[in-house]
Amino acid sequence: MNKEKYEELMRRFSQELHEVGVTEGMKGLAQDSLSRTPNLAVYTGEDTVRKFYYLHDGYTIEATRVVTLTMRKCKS
Repeated sequence: MNKEKYEELMRRFSQELHEVGVTEGMKGLAQDSLSRTPNLAVYTGEDTVRKFYYLHDGYTIEATRVVTLTMRKCKS
């Protein structure tokens, strides 16, 4: 794979992570975990990125947006 194609794929992957809500903290935790145990087969991290809570007239409305990041080694 040439350098331009690699850079384009990495840019697109980074953009997709941003669009689904993966935070920099989640990326950092994944990198730390994989650097501590490089032979790790699966990494899963979960983070609540948005939370909405509303109380009115005896009722509550709550909405939570949770992002799960899973990385697995694949056989090619």
